[in-house]
Amino acid sequence: MQRTVSSDAQLGYGPLLMAFEYSPGIYKTTQYLPGHEAQIAPDLLVLIRTDGEFAPASVLLPVNNVHNQWRFQMPGVKIPDTSMNWGESLVKLKHEGFYRLKKEFTFGDSGKWIENAIVQLGYSRKAEPILFIAQRRSPLTSNELWFSEKGVKVELDQLDDLIEPLAWYQEPEKKKEESSN
Repeated sequence: MQRTVSSDAQLGYGPLLMAFEYSPGIYKTTQYLPGHEAQIAPDLLVLIRTDGEFAPASVLLPVNNVHNQWRFQMPGVKIPDTSMNWGESLVKLKHEGFYRLKKEFTFGDSGKWIENAIVQLGYSRKAEPILFIAQRRSPLTSNELWFSEKGVKVELDQLDDLIEPLAWYQEPEKKKEESSN
């Protein structure tokens, strides 16, 4: 994504190319981040933040995984001004969360999940997509779905044809006073 600034063109300097405009979200890296090659290499899952102290853009690496979703290390690495176009090399990923299978999904020797099954999308540290199937435990002790910590890796280019997002209600975090009563 390159944009030009018309006022410079009107002054006779020709088009001025601006740096890549980062959008927050999770991405797969395909190149080293110049100046930070030891930390940020190709084939990594990263979170880009552009808000507040992270502006104009910062890269955060995954630190730990809780319930098949990554928590990212703070404060991250600010993308140097000299590397602002590095963003053009990133691959935008679907949000971690809940989806439905748009078609039957077969895997391995005999694995099969049915169309419309609820799945959770997560990623490996190498930004490989992993699907986790929703399950009800037996015997049924509560009205909850459960997702294993072991899933099935899928190819990134399969996701658009395989899953579509679901909406769900996220209960707000309980305050300490509420949970102790």
